[in-house]
Amino acid sequence: MLELPSNTEAARLLERLGASSEDRDEALAARPDPREHPELWRHLEQCYHDLISSMGSGLPASGYSGFPVIPTDTDPVALHLYVWLYLAVLPKTLRYHAECGIEPRRSWETLSNLGSMMAEHRSVHELGGIGRFEQWCPPLKFRGAEYRLGRLEYDRGRGECPDGTTGFLLNMHIPSGAPLSPGSCDESLDLARVFFNRHFPEEPNSHFVCRSWLLDPQLAEYLPERSNIVRFLHCFELKPLPSGDRNCSDGDMLDYVFGRPSQNDPVTAGLLAELPQSTSLQRAYVAHLQSGRHWHARMGWIAF
Repeated sequence: MLELPSNTEAARLLERLGASSEDRDEALAARPDPREHPELWRHLEQCYHDLISSMGSGLPASGYSGFPVIPTDTDPVALHLYVWLYLAVLPKTLRYHAECGIEPRRSWETLSNLGSMMAEHRSVHELGGIGRFEQWCPPLKFRGAEYRLGRLEYDRGRGECPDGTTGFLLNMHIPSGAPLSPGSCDESLDLARVFFNRHFPEEPNSHFVCRSWLLDPQLAEYLPERSNIVRFLHCFELKPLPSGDRNCSDGDMLDYVFGRPSQNDPVTAGLLAELPQSTSLQRAYVAHLQSGRHWHARMGWIAF
């Protein structure tokens, strides 16, 4: 049965999860109630039972869709609904981590992403909460499938290996923030090899796999060979881009590169003209699209 923590306990947990005082106060003021917000509460219950029923499960080979963007950007209760979801699930997540022998510091390193997500939501959308973000990584964290280990994050799961077979893989994610230096990435990969062998020995991983625009080789046309991004993408064995592939990541990159909301619509010349060009990556993004080309998310592997 879904039970929310008290406001006192919620405030303590939000502080532990890295939320600012402003974000904590707004979340507490936007506490959902089944009588006052029946439709939102039904969605909250549905997401809660989804997380509880999948606790401990990794990513299936068929993929994972996560939870949708909240359809309103005006209701503070709606915008904070997923915050309360994760607060309700948190005790069960920590119990699962303990059963796997995971140290509390590793648990909080992973779960404290909630506080940084709230800060990013406020920066990008100028609104409290996290409801305008698609919920993909947070549900995986709170069901015990994803872990932050140093600079990088990893999902347990099954998927396509370089030889075309299906096996256990670690899906890699690159959080924004600290520089993507080779040393920090190597350290994270080493931590991951030890961590997953120790806590999930029944899942013999063969590769790390990553799908990201950061693996687009076109970046090497604009960035120095010794740049962190270029050195990072050169670590991977890339899957060939299908002939005639029309999928592009132009809109997805807006958040990471410029701190603006991602979009599905084409990036217009007018938008390009108003984007800042303070960094080499920002200049590369704009110049590439102005030339009539597009950015692509690429898939790559690193042997485990």
